Amino acid sequence: MTETPETSDRTETADRTVRQLRREAMGRDALLFSAAFSLGALIYFVVESLRLAIDDGPGGDFWTVSMSDGLILTGLLVGELFVVVNNGLRQGIRGHSVGKHLVGLAVVDVETGRPTGAARGLLRGVVVAVLLDLAAAAVPIGLPTVLRRLTPDAWHVGGAAYLALLVLIVPILLSTHRGLADRVARTEVVRGVGEQAVTGERRSRWLMIIEVMGVAGLLTVAVTYIAFFAQVLRFPRLF
Repeated sequence: MTETPETSDRTETADRTVRQLRREAMGRDALLFSAAFSLGALIYFVVESLRLAIDDGPGGDFWTVSMSDGLILTGLLVGELFVVVNNGLRQGIRGHSVGKHLVGLAVVDVETGRPTGAARGLLRGVVVAVLLDLAAAAVPIGLPTVLRRLTPDAWHVGGAAYLALLVLIVPILLSTHRGLADRVARTEVVRGVGEQAVTGERRSRWLMIIEVMGVAGLLTVAVTYIAFFAQVLRFPRLF
């Protein structure tokens, strides 16, 4: 029997452990989060640029828009909504996020072995989104995260940011069997079963294109920040 590329990919997937596949799935979901963030930032940039063009005429201040807290906040908001849907509602209803479906994994109830349903899936997604938002607050440049902007100052706990960052990083480094979100929602990650357990080759290619565009957008925002602050940095001369 001749082995097709898709069959070869499925065989290779079967040879890897659930923990290894889970780590890869997290990476793919993170790339798609980058795409959602980039889309939100792009929407904000276009809308604000048009508003400035109408108010001040053509040739508005590029830095006013690109360095605005609103651009980062909008990107994070769209990205976190994607997390709630992808890692929450979708997993609860269909049994997998986009990343997990790409590598052939499923999220199921620890007792029944079936998808948890929309309510518990939503709970799982909200937990992940909150952890992600708190972890972003640990970045030492004062990112305008969603929780920072939409909650009273008295609710802000600096230590929670580093705790959330630790909770997110440990499963990536150690590849634990069940993360915090799994324990809260009483779920576990297992191999998918059936012909539709893994994303088809054609759709995988489209998702890869989206991932590349997402990374490009995220890097554009990062490089813009670096370019702006580079104007005020002064390094000592070596000679």
